[in-house]
Amino acid sequence: MDPHVPHGPISSVKDFLIHIGIVTIGILIALGLEQIVEAYNHARHATEAVDGFRRELADNRAQVEEVLKAMPEMRTQIRAEIAKLEAPPSANADTKIHYPGINLDLTSNASWEAAVATQALADLPYTDVHRYAEAFGVYRLFLDEERVGLAAWQDLRAFGDDASKLSPDDRRALLEHLRRYDSYSYALDLVGKGALAAGDRALKP
Repeated sequence: MDPHVPHGPISSVKDFLIHIGIVTIGILIALGLEQIVEAYNHARHATEAVDGFRRELADNRAQVEEVLKAMPEMRTQIRAEIAKLEAPPSANADTKIHYPGINLDLTSNASWEAAVATQALADLPYTDVHRYAEAFGVYRLFLDEERVGLAAWQDLRAFGDDASKLSPDDRRALLEHLRRYDSYSYALDLVGKGALAAGDRALKP
């Protein structure tokens, strides 16, 4: 903003007041235009943030649904392996350990973090911010549970691939790990369903 004072001599109080009035009006116009541009930019950032939230939450929903869909089959695999390890050993028994799989679809909250960093949330209604914050928070919790599952799966794999080589203590430890992994699948189910519900609330128009 660079107001210019009109040229020419000031010969009276009236001229002085006219000059002051012109400068004041110029300043007010410049400030008004600046505020209009700033308000437009804020509104644009808020709209872009909401668009990003909705795209990312929709992607997260698809990933969580994919993981939850795999849980029943994974539990069947876990229980089959538990039953085999609990059965009395026999000469023709299958001694290969068939580990259950791991389902890992990483959810994202990049758009939320970007909105926080750019302060775009300040230009959104509180109720909308609350809904989006809840959804991203539960999806983040789901991601934490997935990481717990990955660590548990890695612990399982440490027992090797041949059950005949396990000591009695190792067999009991493996059974305990399998049961914990089974429990983990239910925890992931519960958090995943909560994430889907929170995401659906956030995505409502």
